Amino acid sequence: MFGFFGKKAVQPATLVAAQVGATLQRQDAVPADLPPAVVPSFPPCQLAHIRGDPPAARWVPEEILGETQHVFLIPAAAGQPALAVLAGAGEKLSVQVWELSNDTTARFVKQRPVLLGPEQASWFRAFPVAVSCLPGRQAAVAVGYNDPRPREALFIYDTASNQFRRMDLIAPDYSTGPPFVSFETLIAAPEAMLVIYHTDLMRLGASNYVYQYDHVLLFSPRHPQGLEVLKLGIDDGNVGAWAMQGKTLWLKTADRRKKPQDFTWSLDLAKVL
Repeated sequence: MFGFFGKKAVQPATLVAAQVGATLQRQDAVPADLPPAVVPSFPPCQLAHIRGDPPAARWVPEEILGETQHVFLIPAAAGQPALAVLAGAGEKLSVQVWELSNDTTARFVKQRPVLLGPEQASWFRAFPVAVSCLPGRQAAVAVGYNDPRPREALFIYDTASNQFRRMDLIAPDYSTGPPFVSFETLIAAPEAMLVIYHTDLMRLGASNYVYQYDHVLLFSPRHPQGLEVLKLGIDDGNVGAWAMQGKTLWLKTADRRKKPQDFTWSLDLAKVL
């Protein structure tokens, strides 16, 4: 007979990467004099719309429900062509990447092979949900797929090598209604980007969810693979807002499980930026 009594539930623990050389600090409030957002040194990804299927697709200025599909554009840079990331047509949706021509027409000129992992062959369908450009000609790509249950995973796409690297299963917040946010980004320095995503969704009630963990990753020339600077456990709240002040990350979080509790935190990232 198994002994279930007397065991304590394991609580999600907050972890700060050793490379950060600092600890998460509880604060009274976020500073009122936060500076304007830093301007990145790399171009952002953009959302566009097409009618039809590549390579014969035509660009349209806005979305028309039932007639167009959205395309995520990765701008040309460092000798690499501009790229379009989209869902392929057909009964079995798939993630497609196309190289675009370097002219005003931005024609779909070459389709790149896309390998998301060996398990990809068993997926019923797959499609890009969100794309955000990162330093070093990389992009964060959220991919939805069915295996057969609906899932969503975060990949890092190296556009120069055309390699996708799987990071983690992610859990969008379904309690806020569409559009569901897969991940968020924050410029930490001109050549550094923070990515936050959530895992282990917990349902508290009807349209009421929390995450066991929030993950904050740093991408920069020093950390091209992504350094998880912070893994925030639910006991310290889920992130609702974040900002940079110099080299310090500020977070406002809330734990909504029983009695909602708000927190304000700071984390000095000077040693990794």
